[in-house]
Amino acid sequence: MNNQTSPLPTAKSPRRPILSRWLVGFLLGFVSLFLMFFLGESFGEPAMYIGVGAFALGAQLFLSRGHAAALRKDWPIILCLNFMLLLSMVLCFTLEHNNPGAHLTALVMAGIGLACSYTGAGLAERIARNQTPPR
Repeated sequence: MNNQTSPLPTAKSPRRPILSRWLVGFLLGFVSLFLMFFLGESFGEPAMYIGVGAFALGAQLFLSRGHAAALRKDWPIILCLNFMLLLSMVLCFTLEHNNPGAHLTALVMAGIGLACSYTGAGLAERIARNQTPPR
């Protein structure tokens, strides 16, 4: 009979380097800008809000997967993902002087993008914590 017990190996999920996640975040943010324009022009503002929100949630879930502290430590990646939306908001406020409707649309779009990105990071954190075995 074997009386020796060896501990089980700990499961480690491989994380991509931070620089590559930043680059992927910028590229996905660039895609979200085109998605925003396409959905806004083709289907209207409600579809644009829903589509970009779902895209931001899914993209951040992809970027933060396997990270048990995503809400605290992945905020630079969230900013990289939403950089283009925030830049378009600043450009809208700068160039559209007399159009409060455009200001409101840009502000709501940036808010939805950030909120859905943080929701994606929180969901990734919850999934990572549920998958790690207790000590």
